[in-house]
Amino acid sequence: MHQPFHDDSGFTLVELMVTIAVLAILLAIGIPSFASLIASNRLTSATNELIASLQTARTEALRRNVRVTVCPAAPTATACSGAWRDGWMAFVDQKPGNAPAPESANDILFRGGPMPTGIVVVAKAPLSSYVSFTADGMSKQLNGDFFPNDPTPTLRVCSTSTALTDDRRARDLILLDSRGIALTTPRTSVPSTCPSP
Repeated sequence: MHQPFHDDSGFTLVELMVTIAVLAILLAIGIPSFASLIASNRLTSATNELIASLQTARTEALRRNVRVTVCPAAPTATACSGAWRDGWMAFVDQKPGNAPAPESANDILFRGGPMPTGIVVVAKAPLSSYVSFTADGMSKQLNGDFFPNDPTPTLRVCSTSTALTDDRRARDLILLDSRGIALTTPRTSVPSTCPSP
């Protein structure tokens, strides 16, 4: 007698369970490194945005032959306030005084930020409040003095993510008087609390 043809294609329960187990192992291995990659890319992107803004402000100071100041400011603010992580604005600083502030909304050249979640920018005073470039492109305080070299004038962009190790969590933007801005990695490890440089 002739047996009818049966199409037994498909997966058995054992094959399905083995496939799920292999997939779970691969995910357990891959997800932590993927989280580290995402955190590292966020840090790099935020650092690049801030350094580009500072370089643009320096270029505008040279091009316009005026002082240009960059300070922390929320996206819609017309005055300097808050922290660098909230965003920043660059403006023509026609009358530099004790505190950075644009004379009018027309003096604002551009805005940047805010920083992604988990990214902070820290610095010691006066860099915690502003970075200013004179008409000759030099980074100076509002009173005309150079930023003190002890400690080195540094803005630190830092990730609070636990996916990054302490030796990979921060980037330092160092003001170099008339030579612009240098980007470095801190020589010492930086904890996830991201202290000022």
